[in-house]
Amino acid sequence: MSPKKEVDQRKHLHTLLHGCVDTKSWLTQKRVNVRNRKYTRTTKKPTMVALAVKSGLLMGFGAAFVVVGAVMVVYWPTIFFEQLKKMMILSKDSTSFSIWREIPIPMYLECYMFNITNVDEILAGKNVTLKVEQLGPYVYMEQHSKVNITWNDNGTITYYNERWWHFQPELSNGSLSDQITSINPIVATVGYVLRHEPLFLRLAVDVFMRLNHENMFLTANVSSWLFDGIRDPLFDIVEHFPDLPFVIPFDRFGWFYSRNGSLEFDGIFLMNTGAEEFSRLGNVEKWKYSNRTMYRDHCGVVQGSTGELWAPEYGQEEVVIFAPDICTYLVLNKDGPVTIEGLEGVQYGTNDSTFDNGYHYDSMACYCDEVRDENCLPSGALNVSSCRFGAPAFVTLPHFLGMDPYYANKIDGLSPNDDYKFRLSLEMYTGMPLQVYAQLQINLLVRHIGGISLNNQLPDKDTLVPMFWFRQEVRITEDYAKLARFALNLRDGMPYGFYVLTAIGILLLIIGIAYMIRKLLKSPETAPILHEPAVPEETQ
Repeated sequence: MSPKKEVDQRKHLHTLLHGCVDTKSWLTQKRVNVRNRKYTRTTKKPTMVALAVKSGLLMGFGAAFVVVGAVMVVYWPTIFFEQLKKMMILSKDSTSFSIWREIPIPMYLECYMFNITNVDEILAGKNVTLKVEQLGPYVYMEQHSKVNITWNDNGTITYYNERWWHFQPELSNGSLSDQITSINPIVATVGYVLRHEPLFLRLAVDVFMRLNHENMFLTANVSSWLFDGIRDPLFDIVEHFPDLPFVIPFDRFGWFYSRNGSLEFDGIFLMNTGAEEFSRLGNVEKWKYSNRTMYRDHCGVVQGSTGELWAPEYGQEEVVIFAPDICTYLVLNKDGPVTIEGLEGVQYGTNDSTFDNGYHYDSMACYCDEVRDENCLPSGALNVSSCRFGAPAFVTLPHFLGMDPYYANKIDGLSPNDDYKFRLSLEMYTGMPLQVYAQLQINLLVRHIGGISLNNQLPDKDTLVPMFWFRQEVRITEDYAKLARFALNLRDGMPYGFYVLTAIGILLLIIGIAYMIRKLLKSPETAPILHEPAVPEETQ
């Protein structure tokens, strides 16, 4: 073999060996790459599963939060109202029952007495204006208890209202021993009742009254005028005249005589529990077994709340209170907003239509007889004589507030102002009474009656004499105000919580969707295809 050919063979062998080495290296690298891809796929699979789980959980919780939040925002007012109804409807187990049965909020009765200061001038026959001075207040703590309770099948409850009064000297301006001089109510009542009787009967009764009374005035201490009662010889005289056109069911006279602890004085009530018609919660359906009183037409309808239970009122223009002391109801008109113990409410009060008698408001004409006579007083005084055993009793607002000047100008010593309105403040969304000022004045109408000289001693022949006025005051306590504020905050605040819950749900949905998109982008099925390098051909 020639040297040149030998060199060529050596070069060719070197080339083959070098190619085999390169091919082996390439195959080795290929196997490494395959193993790496396999390992990569194996390690990425749990990560992809975790992303899917996270996405599903986030979107699931997000959707649930959105649905719950949106639904509760819409239905929360209804849910709140239904829960409120459950608490307020009167039943043996309801929250309102124990509060209504034994009112835990302190109540006070403030009595202001009118003392006549110019009696000597009047008895001397001088033509003077009757002068009065106000004494008091004489304050009593008042307790109410509902007793003899009967639950009826038609959503009503029957009960008696037992009331007690306890004198509070530390809150009073004066003592129960203070002497008060005023018109003798028994003399005024006898004269008023007999005004249409035959003259001979009036003369006979006047003789009997003169035997025991020097004049028509009476002086007694505050305690006797109010609760203890005053013993008058006329009570004995009445017993000897069984045919008289009136009956006095007491042996003493006192504005609140025999009322302490009495069941029968206030009468028996039939009240709506709100179970069948929530809007009628607390409304008196019957009083003393009847749905009517002695007044004619709509004035004699038994209606309104006793002032202790109210369905949510939502700001209507008027509310109605039934007042058994005057045998009728009072319509209180909206005065405006009020804030008490941090609670916003609406105040209702009396106005010039309350005791109008039809002089300016036709709807009030039924408080007088259909044929209007002298018993129908000018605007501002309600005739309650038939409610008070025939006594010439007329009810006004304190100090003749809002009354026609015909009678008001005949009395010296009165100073009416708007603070003497009968007022009630309610929280609208719960119906909770925030404050009550039940204020009324009792007056006696003294007119000269032919044949009854003892009754005819006042200078003016037609005088409405103020006797006393009272204020029954109730104000919500801080403890109950806290409960009311909590309920209102719950009512107003929960929707904001549901809005936040909805927003969180939307945020979770967005995050869940983001995770899902990330998963799809990293999935092998959606990854781009990478071309592997071709295996080099063997060199021939």
